[in-house]
Amino acid sequence: MKISRSLPETDLARVALLPDDQKQIILRAVKSFVPPYSFTPLRKVAAAAYNARSSLFDLPNRTWPDIESAIKSYCLGHSDWIEPNLIVAKALFDFNNERNVSAVEWEFREISVGFGAKMKFWHDFYSVQDGVPVLSFVDPRLQDGLGILGRTFVFSAMHHLVAVGDFEGARLEILRFPKNKFTGQREVEIFTFDERDIVEEAVLNEAIDRTFKIWREILAERTEEVRRHPPTGTNNGFSFSEPVKSERTG
Repeated sequence: MKISRSLPETDLARVALLPDDQKQIILRAVKSFVPPYSFTPLRKVAAAAYNARSSLFDLPNRTWPDIESAIKSYCLGHSDWIEPNLIVAKALFDFNNERNVSAVEWEFREISVGFGAKMKFWHDFYSVQDGVPVLSFVDPRLQDGLGILGRTFVFSAMHHLVAVGDFEGARLEILRFPKNKFTGQREVEIFTFDERDIVEEAVLNEAIDRTFKIWREILAERTEEVRRHPPTGTNNGFSFSEPVKSERTG
């Protein structure tokens, strides 16, 4: 039986700065959770939702029907993924249109964090807002998304790893999509980086190492449990497999 060994990036961010005992509790829940759908299609159209082009002078602008069609094509074979991805993508697209955001395509590298894992808390574009480059991370999860410590981790990683060189001094933003308590509609909530909250790179690296050490221990426990109690061919409603590497319901 295959047992997934990938830790979703968002879960890495939300647990890395927690004490070890809290890490263990959350990571055990992460390992046992099987998400009913993926936000991978949304991530693939994030640049289009920011109207990203190869340069600011390229035309035409992206349209919602283009994005809607792309999402549906990315959900091929997974019809239950379409609605949640469309809901968040439409909120993001409308929000960026309202604030008149345009963006430029730019390939940012993934960062190796050891143990065969990589992280990338940014997308392959930067937007220009008020004449300043802005690096963004879209967090579509409704539950188990980035809390205060998770956002601190992501902002600090962005600051140390991508807001350098040509992007030194760039603004950083994280977008989340909570439900309006009156209408039930997903809305955009934007968080910006305050350098007073920065976590030093050495502290980030140590937090990542500790998180993956605990993650490996949990995986080893699961592997041993499967070895001792191999599947019998009956479905007892429990699964160790995770169909999607880095997503959770939103």
